[in-house]
Amino acid sequence: MADSKSFLDNLKNLRLVMSVALEHLQENRDHFVKDATASQVRQFEKSVSHIRAFADRIETELNTLEYLISKRR
Repeated sequence: MADSKSFLDNLKNLRLVMSVALEHLQENRDHFVKDATASQVRQFEKSVSHIRAFADRIETELNTLEYLISKRR
């Protein structure tokens, strides 16, 4: 049962990290758009690409988990 608790703790931590990241994005986006250099914009674009890839993988994993749980019932 410890593994299930750890799994749930990890999901809770992921939710918290994503919430904080979203808050920081929202607080700083206008300043970044106004002041970012061309190099920083390229770095931003690369980071966004990686983040979207991870988000897609997370979505796939969550869908798989939901499917597997629904099969248990």
